[in-house]
Amino acid sequence: MNRESFNSGWLFCHGSGTALERTITGAQTPSPVTLPHDAMICRERDPRTPTGNATGYYPAECVHYTKEFEWDDLSGAAYLEFEGIYHNAAVTVNGCLAAQHHNGYTAFCVDLSPFLRKGKNIVKVLVRNGVPSSRWYTGTGIYRDVWLYRAGSVHIAPNGVKITVTEADEEAAALLIQTTLVNREAKQQTLSLHHRIGNAEISAPVTLLVGETKTATLRFTLEHPKLWSVDHPYLYDCETELEGLDTEHMRFGIRTLSLDARRGLRVNGEPVKLRGGCIHQDHGVIGAVEHRALTFRRIQKLKEAGYNAIRCAHFPTSRTVLEACDEVGMLVMLELCDAWTTPKVDFDYAAHFLSHWQEDAAAMVELAFHHPSVIFYSIGNEICEVSDPHEVQYGRQICDHIRKLDPMRYLTNCVNPVLSLMDRIPELAVKAGADINSILNGNTEELTRLMASREIGEPLEEAFSYLDAAGYNYAAFRYEADARQYPHRVMLGAECYPGALYENWKLCEKLPQLIGDFGWSAWDYLGEAGVGQHRYGEAPEYDLYGAYPWRTANCGDFDLIGDRRPVSFWRQIVWGLRKEPYIAVQDPSHYGEKQSPTRWGWSDALRSWNYREYEGKPIVVEVYSDADEVELLVNGRSAGRQKTERCKALFDTVYEPGELTAINIRHGKSAEQDRLMTASDVVHLEQTDLGGGIVELSVKDKEGVLNPEAVLTITAETKGERTILGFGTADPKSEENYFDKTIQTYHGRALIVTRGDGELKIEER
Repeated sequence: MNRESFNSGWLFCHGSGTALERTITGAQTPSPVTLPHDAMICRERDPRTPTGNATGYYPAECVHYTKEFEWDDLSGAAYLEFEGIYHNAAVTVNGCLAAQHHNGYTAFCVDLSPFLRKGKNIVKVLVRNGVPSSRWYTGTGIYRDVWLYRAGSVHIAPNGVKITVTEADEEAAALLIQTTLVNREAKQQTLSLHHRIGNAEISAPVTLLVGETKTATLRFTLEHPKLWSVDHPYLYDCETELEGLDTEHMRFGIRTLSLDARRGLRVNGEPVKLRGGCIHQDHGVIGAVEHRALTFRRIQKLKEAGYNAIRCAHFPTSRTVLEACDEVGMLVMLELCDAWTTPKVDFDYAAHFLSHWQEDAAAMVELAFHHPSVIFYSIGNEICEVSDPHEVQYGRQICDHIRKLDPMRYLTNCVNPVLSLMDRIPELAVKAGADINSILNGNTEELTRLMASREIGEPLEEAFSYLDAAGYNYAAFRYEADARQYPHRVMLGAECYPGALYENWKLCEKLPQLIGDFGWSAWDYLGEAGVGQHRYGEAPEYDLYGAYPWRTANCGDFDLIGDRRPVSFWRQIVWGLRKEPYIAVQDPSHYGEKQSPTRWGWSDALRSWNYREYEGKPIVVEVYSDADEVELLVNGRSAGRQKTERCKALFDTVYEPGELTAINIRHGKSAEQDRLMTASDVVHLEQTDLGGGIVELSVKDKEGVLNPEAVLTITAETKGERTILGFGTADPKSEENYFDKTIQTYHGRALIVTRGDGELKIEER
């Protein structure tokens, strides 16, 4: 089937474009856009928007898109595939309703054939983004790719080839190839179906009756296969041909999975502990727009930082993300939704769950089917009703449905015991001997005491019983007790506080049935503004979110533009993947103040030794290390030795420009080192073109040392067909727009993302 991009030539308008709307507000002048497109990121932020900090104060709205195109052959078949529209989309072709799709994260196909005319045709897409529909930044519009499929009247259905690896080892792999074929001719057809994988091939005749759609199944044996793994992500190409009438190409990988409480998770027979991170879908400065180069950059950076798994929270991710994970070597947990029948915000997925969960689960499986990176499906995130004997049956139904569609992957549910038992907390607290007022006022000790009690574990037994692995959100205190009480249960830390990794990872190494830990989050994101903010003094326990102008969550091992934060290096050391120490420095302007980050935050330490205004004043240096002891040198002079605690040592010293050196002390001898230099005040703007329209901007001195203290005002202009998709920094509460042409650097860095050919000019002002 011929597939071509349908991304160009669209016209965009705010509002729904109805006749009544045009009568009241007047006709709009549409704006030309190229897809993917996020209308939300193009709007000015508003502190009064009903979505508030959930979307980073970006307003949601209804929008619509139209496109004219020519068509000259009505004898064949034509489909439009939308990879993602947020959300509640209605597609009309030549004024006729052709499809509706409520889910903002799953792909869908529209059969154009009944509606096409010779000559000019018009497709319109109405997007109705109800307010509020989510707890995070969603974007608005057609934010993923759109594809046009052309075929004859007898053809392979779009995405119609599925390959299941039923068995595999070093000698052979048994494959089940299923091909969906369509016959729109008025006569029966007997045709040859041919598959080729490398040098191996197989053919068989298939008879299609008049008007029939049929799935043809062939068994295929591939000798001496190369197995896909995180370290060796080998992929095969399958070429399928339907007797000269149609062809289809797909990539897939061959690997085996096994899971049990004694040996944990194994991939190709090798044990794997999941070093995981949760990610949202947005790309920061370009909003929700799917961008292939940025996606591959993200997955590659995460892998280089030590991650071997991601959880796509809290919805099915894009095809591009899975392609990147396949090629780079990253394991994936896909997630169905954030709510079942109980809403978390007014217009979220709960409004559609009962009528659409089956088709949405099928769409998630369809997305994952031939991607070897996907090993887990999560049937929900922090579902409130999993402890209710009636409501918990939905989970069983979802699992049964998914297992029929895909028996080769595992199922989990990411359960937060506190949320799932919120209406019973007072009763359970009394049984457990905990004080409910202390819990509700943020007494962590009381909360831990309650959550570790048997009274909390028993109501969740059924919800965990039908899963392959029980997902625990912020419930590490249950691991050891549940391992004893439920010896056959496989457990997974599905969402965890970043600072808890030290203890959590020791438990992962100790308990074979605890197969991994997913920190929240691996990458900073728009919305949930300020949930990881730095605070000082006695901060209120539950004062989590940031008022305007907060925009990002400000949590994550990587900031919004993809720079590693200090916590990422600490994590890598805890995982045992880095032997060198790592230096980070606390903000001296808050010296002596108590640091009170939220549980999703970290200290305010930066990778910087540039604090000119604080020369001769006290400063705290953090050193991350797995050694028992670390020595710190300031310009070659010892500032003392410190024992490490939880892979961290703190040094109270005096700021002096020059060079910091941290030295691991192992068995009484100096070992690995890390150095941090003061950058000169004479700086320039370094531009690094990564390809794919991505340019990283860094403020450096002549020696190439980054100067986070220096702030440059920079402008960007384009010529020709090149346009700016986003231009900005990781500043979590900047009032700059990502469509501004002039910005200021933040911590010595900025990022610009463009589309199309032409000149890009970046200058300092």
